[in-house]
Amino acid sequence: MNRMIRGAAGLAGPLALVSGVLAATAPPAAASPPVNESYALNAVGHFSAQMVGEATYSGGSPVILPNADTAGILSTGIITDTAGGVSASSRIPALTVTLPAHGSLHAAAVSSSCSFNRKTGVVTGHGTVTGGRITRSGGPAITLPASPPANTRMVIRGLAVVILNRQYTGPAGTLTVEALRVRMLRGHHQKLVFATSVCVRADLAATPPVNGRTLRLTLGGAGLLLLGGIAYQLTRRRRRMAAA
Repeated sequence: MNRMIRGAAGLAGPLALVSGVLAATAPPAAASPPVNESYALNAVGHFSAQMVGEATYSGGSPVILPNADTAGILSTGIITDTAGGVSASSRIPALTVTLPAHGSLHAAAVSSSCSFNRKTGVVTGHGTVTGGRITRSGGPAITLPASPPANTRMVIRGLAVVILNRQYTGPAGTLTVEALRVRMLRGHHQKLVFATSVCVRADLAATPPVNGRTLRLTLGGAGLLLLGGIAYQLTRRRRRMAAA
């Protein structure tokens, strides 16, 4: 399973709930064509996770994650990810990220969206940061632009490199929009990507989704890391079975 959340093992938590979520969100083994999707978080470093809260037009939308927090690095409000036949969006309210050297990033909301225009055949998207600011010890607060141009880059000396409204196109004609990307400059060099939306250059509405359910998942810090431990174990078992 390539969409795997990795974390510390041995943490107590709601095993039944987590196992059910893994079964509900596991991707198919065979490669599939791209679809509209969104997810709240990608992370690499001391804390690693891939496509947390993923919603897809083919697999289920919306996905709602209340109160996600983990590893003393970040906390959020109720996250909502959606994906439709011609659009996708991700919204993270009340985001707080702990930065090295006594710094922090706060935002009232971080969101991204993309859509396919049926008339023009063009995919467009945008990322926004509402009420965003970076605070640091011994220095003034830095305000993040609410509606920045695509791929706006900010270097906060000694703390982090921040990219706002990051956008890029894929080989299959997809547009990916990341509302906020943070790369920490000290310590474990953590990388975090918040509120990602991906749209295909096509109208998928003619093909009904597999299901239209809403997935609700509550994750605290221990729960999110536990989810990663179980996902890792399941991946190892599947690889052993495939090699047998």
